[in-house]
Amino acid sequence: MNIRALILGGALAAVLSLPSQAAAILNAGFETGDLNDWSFTSGYVDVVTDADDALAGSAFSQHFEATEGDYFAKLTAGPVNDEYTLLFQSFTLSVASRVEFDAAFLAFDDVDHNDDAYVRVFSLSTNEIVFASSVLDVDSQGHTPWARFSTSQLAAGDYTFEAGVRNVDGAEDIYSSQLLVDNVAAVVPEPATWAMLLVGFGVIGGALRGHRRMTGYGAFSA
Repeated sequence: MNIRALILGGALAAVLSLPSQAAAILNAGFETGDLNDWSFTSGYVDVVTDADDALAGSAFSQHFEATEGDYFAKLTAGPVNDEYTLLFQSFTLSVASRVEFDAAFLAFDDVDHNDDAYVRVFSLSTNEIVFASSVLDVDSQGHTPWARFSTSQLAAGDYTFEAGVRNVDGAEDIYSSQLLVDNVAAVVPEPATWAMLLVGFGVIGGALRGHRRMTGYGAFSA
């Protein structure tokens, strides 16, 4: 076995041993049943097991449960107009990764007020808004379903995950739109993907070496 094969085998073994998920974000699914490890606007962020949209009980209603585990975070717009209720956590990516999460927006308002919500991941070099919705997007008293969102590939470094929802020209007790968040994760490239790439590079390298040997033999014999 030559040195190239040994290097390729060692690299392949190392890649296969990589975890598919980086443990960078703490209490990422809120499975402690509380907001441990998170910073938040006191009084307006809860950890819950279910939620209903503004039209609960009608033919257009939707009941929300956790997308994984038993709990998720519910952010409710506060009483101060244009001031966001926030949930956030700073974390470090040791390797290049994507940040993924589930989110849904529940509009307890009408289009004349246009409450909105967002989720972003930011650092000194990036400020990526990954999810954004408003009453205009879902219509009066509407909602989005749970959906999975993902950032682009982020370089290793320090980041903050931040979610926010706000009232726009509304009264808290009547028009308190909500943002639901669950299953936040920092995900590194799948080991299988890297393994296939390494194998592909090895095949290409082997073919090139074989081609060089054949070319050299022909030149010598001529």
